[in-house]
Amino acid sequence: LGDAKTVSELEKILVPEVPGQPYYVLVMGSDSREGNYSSHIDQRGDNERSDVMMLVRIDSKNKKVTLLSIPRDTPYQLDDGSYVKINEMFNNDGVVGAVKAVSKLTGLPISHHAEVRISGLEAIVDLLGGVTVDVPTELSYVTTDQEEVTVPAGRQTLNGRQAQIFARARHEFEGNQDQQRQGNVRTLLQAIVDSILSRPVSEIPNIVLQIARYVDTDYKTFDLVSLAMGFSGGKTTMYNGTGPSEGDSNPGTNGKWLCYLNPEGWQKVASVVDSGEDPSGLDFSETQTLWTDVTDQPEFKGSMAFKYYYGGASSD
Repeated sequence: LGDAKTVSELEKILVPEVPGQPYYVLVMGSDSREGNYSSHIDQRGDNERSDVMMLVRIDSKNKKVTLLSIPRDTPYQLDDGSYVKINEMFNNDGVVGAVKAVSKLTGLPISHHAEVRISGLEAIVDLLGGVTVDVPTELSYVTTDQEEVTVPAGRQTLNGRQAQIFARARHEFEGNQDQQRQGNVRTLLQAIVDSILSRPVSEIPNIVLQIARYVDTDYKTFDLVSLAMGFSGGKTTMYNGTGPSEGDSNPGTNGKWLCYLNPEGWQKVASVVDSGEDPSGLDFSETQTLWTDVTDQPEFKGSMAFKYYYGGASSD
């Protein structure tokens, strides 16, 4: 949970669950690279950011779970009017900053947080004996110890190392690479949940206790077991989708790729998720503002955001 200060700050911003009502959990996959398997030098080391941010709606009463990806390149406006990529809030202010940012972005209250580091993901998948997913294209990475690991395309049962690659791969995809990666992460999380819930009810408490060792969360262990038991023994409906993820390279930030500004789109998807409906397939194109259009607005040219994006400041 972190130090006493972090715990105290979280207690102030996390909204208590209302018994019997749906609530939200912010799930983060941090890119702490201990023992990582990336072939990309810039993805190694201890610089930790939440490359995966997912808001999860838990509706135990109706056995329904909704996974909503928060694209890491989403522009997030700070109090001084400047913008940063939303995943920087975790790097700068830890879990407290991430919870505040996602709650402000979506307008939805967050009751819990959970963080899984890349090594923890590998351990969880291996603990489950692997998970089965559909791999859209062959993935191949060279590990830090020079071992080449390949994940074939098609329906595959992945071990922990392969699952890590599946969750992180993006350079192999055309188009919006991070959108594909976020989709892979949601697929992987759903496969993990399915694997847990498919086990005999008597085995679920033990497997949850083992998995909990690899998750940093404010949940009490007993509550995690109770949550899993509540979803066992019946059909669970799982929806998944993403917030606005289209964007472009921004010439004012040396070609940095950023999602377009789209506050209306975020209001739209938050409303759908909060109503318990399926957010997949939502179209945000009509409400997004292209970066070229933004810079043509006189009021923007005099703003802190303009100075941030076009005045030489950078954020990666």
